[in-house]
Amino acid sequence: MNWQMNTKMVGKEMLRIPDYYPRQELEIADKKYQQLKQSIEKDGYLEPIVWNQSTGNIVSGVLKYRIFLEESNGQEIEVCVIDATEQREKELCIYLNQHAGAFDEIKLAELIQSFPDAEAIMMAGIDGKEVDRLINQLDFHLDMEIPVEDDGFKIDEVVEHIQEPQTKLGDIWQLGRHFLMCGDTTNIVDVQQLMQGKQVDLVITDPPYNVAVESDNKNLEKSGRSSILNDDMTDEQFDMFLAKVFQSYQKVMAGHAAIYVFHPSSYQIEFENSMKLANIQVRSQCIWIKNYPSFGWSQYRWQHEPVFYAHLKGESPFWYGDRKQTTTWRDHSYLGEEASTIWEIARDSNNTYIHPTQKPLDLLAIPMRNSSKKGDTIADFFGGSGSTLLTAEQLGRICYTMELDPKFCDAIKQRFEAYTGIKPVLMQQLTTIDN
Repeated sequence: MNWQMNTKMVGKEMLRIPDYYPRQELEIADKKYQQLKQSIEKDGYLEPIVWNQSTGNIVSGVLKYRIFLEESNGQEIEVCVIDATEQREKELCIYLNQHAGAFDEIKLAELIQSFPDAEAIMMAGIDGKEVDRLINQLDFHLDMEIPVEDDGFKIDEVVEHIQEPQTKLGDIWQLGRHFLMCGDTTNIVDVQQLMQGKQVDLVITDPPYNVAVESDNKNLEKSGRSSILNDDMTDEQFDMFLAKVFQSYQKVMAGHAAIYVFHPSSYQIEFENSMKLANIQVRSQCIWIKNYPSFGWSQYRWQHEPVFYAHLKGESPFWYGDRKQTTTWRDHSYLGEEASTIWEIARDSNNTYIHPTQKPLDLLAIPMRNSSKKGDTIADFFGGSGSTLLTAEQLGRICYTMELDPKFCDAIKQRFEAYTGIKPVLMQQLTTIDN
């Protein structure tokens, strides 16, 4: 549809700013506001406001209209009149405003998402890659509005009362849309049985640190689960263990997948070397700052924990975080704070610990939101207390998790059922086969 230049004077009360208008709103004190105001004072309205007489909406020139209302006593303003459908109005609104200032990207993405087809998007003058980026930003924004809450379920009491676990080595259980295997991460046969050829979009992993972690939680100590399996190896054994762990992850990662690896500072080199051997490249290191020190008798008690952010060598991991993500991440009103490689998240109270190295759900939500989207698959082959699985449940992801300890597998199942009301289903019982 073509329009001839048709300008006329209309009453200011006839013009409306549409709710969807995607340009960033400028304040009077903003530099661009003042520059346009001075230009209008000097030369007048060289480019008139574009107005759709069918709807009364301003299509382009909202800032000019605001300056007119603020600075002029006039009752009428010159506009360029068009007669367009609501859909064409929205397309023109994007097209005509592309070089007029910054967009509010969330509003722009919401507007594009309302378009009926690709042709409408093309008519708005936005290319496909930019559309994908904007929609991803919108998904991230909506993702951030989903609260992640601690379930408050004291599974330490459950573990304490498990005498003979229901779960056996080799079992695969379906928990809603998620899958749990009682198996060995270093055994590629177990990994293949769990994954069934599927590749994952993200890995979040917290392997044993080989520091003989012993929890000071009295309930865990009483139940005999205050220490971690595979957490007291010789250096040579630990190197071999890590090499197998990251080889397992490498085999299930999609090319676009990121991997986040919790690790101890004392074994940082060993972790990084094992990742390199598996063709996994460290991109940066994030820091979790805890609200109180960890257990132990060091002269300097550890109150932080490093986390590698990495990906397959030669690949580019997908990123869904907004442009505020920097090298420090903070939990305080997360939407309003710039994030970074420092994650300032309160550590769970000792009274709620169900695993010696348990991670808070809101901590795990940070990498999960930044490096995956709703419906994506997450792998965590050190299931522990099931925190990654429960975070994935709350954020709409699919989790494939593995845990070597049958009692903690039972605890994960009971934790999931208590939170969702969904009963775990035994898919198959398998025998773990050594390589």
